[in-house]
This record gives sequence, structure tokens and C-alpha cells, in this order.
Amino acid sequence: MKRLSKRQKEVLKTIGYVGILGAAIFAPNILKILKFSKANQRYQYKKIVQKLYNEKIIYLSGERIQLTKKGLGLLKMIQTKEISIKPKKKWNGIWHVVCYDIPENLKKERDCFRRKLIESGFCKIQLSLWVYPYDCKEEIAIISQNLRISPFVAYLNTKYLPRQKFLIRFFKLNKSK
Repeated sequence: MKRLSKRQKEVLKTIGYVGILGAAIFAPNILKILKFSKANQRYQYKKIVQKLYNEKIIYLSGERIQLTKKGLGLLKMIQTKEISIKPKKKWNGIWHVVCYDIPENLKKERDCFRRKLIESGFCKIQLSLWVYPYDCKEEIAIISQNLRISPFVAYLNTKYLPRQKFLIRFFKLNKSK
């Protein structure tokens, strides 16, 4: 399954957040969590659960629904995409550098991490070396932990970088004093 629909993501997140759900998958309280209340929505929900099961994203066992290893991986990717790194109002003159050396066997995670840096507005200054003018240590830590690549990611702070004038123009910064 390459792409998950919005509802499939909702179901996956609900299962992940709630953990192991009780017997009545189709009980009203579960439907309220998923915001499905009408009969046709219940049918859609059943189809979504069946598709996730067929794709081996969830495991159904009697009275339990659990995320499989594949499902946990997808949930982490969804959570990672939802994390936002937002610029602060003023730059304090400190550069925040993220560098990584992620092995080839984690290519999918590396690509996801790189996309997140690009989406967040980081500037690539060398291969696997990215800079951002605002503190984002917590967000980078959460993202790298979600993707299970934290041993391969380093976060550094510095007051000076080569090509600093270019970076100040790139980020449209004014140093606050």
C-alpha cells in the first residue's frame, strides 16, 4: 500500500493511540473516536479495517486489533509528517546545524528525514549537512526517534558558518540584539 487515505490514516492513528482496542470494533464509542456515525460510514470503516488487515498493517485476533510492525512503521511516518518546525520571530545569531550519515538499509527513513528538512525550510550547505537559523533540537530529536535513525543524526549549534552572508540573505534574517 503506497498511499493511505485520510480515513485510513485516522483509523491507523486511532489504533496506535488507543493501543489494543476492545471487542466491539464497531461499537459507538469507537465510531465517535473515528468520527463515523452513520450506517454508510460504518460500512466504510469495516472496509478500511479489512483493507488494513489485508495489507498486513493491522492484526485482528478475536477481540483485539493491533498494529503490525509494518503498521507501527507507517504510524511513525504519519506522526513524523505531522511534526512542524516553525521559524521563530527573531533570530538570535546562532545557527542550528543538522548532519546525518544514515546507512543504505534505512534509505526510506533517510529520504523521509531529508524531505522533512526540505519542507521545514532548511538550507543544504553540504551533502547531508543542513542549517536552520532557529532552535529545532526537540523537533529533530522526535523526528529522528520516530524514524529510528537517531544514532545517525547529529545536531550542532554555532555562531559562524562559511557563506554566512548568503545564509542570512537566504533566510531573510535580521540579527536581534
